[in-house]
Amino acid sequence: MTGQPTAKERILARANADYQPELVAVDAEAIARMPARADRFSHMAVGLFGKPAGQTPEGAAAYSIALNSLNFMFWTPTTDGITRYHWGDEGGAHGLKAALDYAWGEEPTPARLRELLGSGQEQAVLDVLGEISLARRRAQFLREVLAGERLEEAAAELVQAAGSGNLTSDDAERLARRFPMAYGQDPYLVRAQLAVMWYAGFLREQGSEVDCDITVAASYQMPRVMRSIKVLKFDPALAAKIDSHTLIMRESDEERAIRAATVLGCQMLARHVGVSEHAMVNVLWQNRHACGTIPYHLTITTDY
Repeated sequence: MTGQPTAKERILARANADYQPELVAVDAEAIARMPARADRFSHMAVGLFGKPAGQTPEGAAAYSIALNSLNFMFWTPTTDGITRYHWGDEGGAHGLKAALDYAWGEEPTPARLRELLGSGQEQAVLDVLGEISLARRRAQFLREVLAGERLEEAAAELVQAAGSGNLTSDDAERLARRFPMAYGQDPYLVRAQLAVMWYAGFLREQGSEVDCDITVAASYQMPRVMRSIKVLKFDPALAAKIDSHTLIMRESDEERAIRAATVLGCQMLARHVGVSEHAMVNVLWQNRHACGTIPYHLTITTDY
């Protein structure tokens, strides 16, 4: 008798079901030609060391969960194209992190974050985070995450899970069950897995050895990077849509095809190089600025 499939196995099954190579194909030959230099790969560094939230494992776990509940769609459609989110001198995900650092304050706990953003009011999000897309939806997510002691309970659960030395997509799935609005709507669990990945990164910065077995690739920067290195091959019509900044509908055949090929291609890349998918995702992310003018696909979504 076999046990129940893991969360990662379910995600991969979803990717295989969604895979449409006529729209987006993984180029196995291109992957095979890539140099296998595992020594050049590293896991995520999150920079919580020395910051208030990084004073305790529980604070770091709470920070990782709160941050990634908001970690999606850093652009807003306009009549002339899109505008990117900025907070101070930082843009995109870095801007969100800078804003959250400010909102967190000097305490190791999320008390000030709850005071500023726990109301679930859209205006509170705009006041604290600035002009960010889908502010009302972000406010709803924060209301769920910051209600009562739920964030602290989720953080304690993540800290306990890490005590085994291994964090996985199963931990992300538990996070999604605990916060079904903020984390449970994406079948690929991208942001929930990012929260786990962030906490694993914190532990590694502290010198703790912890494995992190995740997928976490079905976003918008990963397929862009993988397209630039010829690992993903796009149908010309779909590529033309992306290049012209045409919106791709959430859960359309095209979006599912992009996300599925990215997950499967990332796994294949990691196996070829001989590194974890955690390390592979981190290196692809760190090299996103080397893609030149290749754009990412535009989908209005809270999934990534």
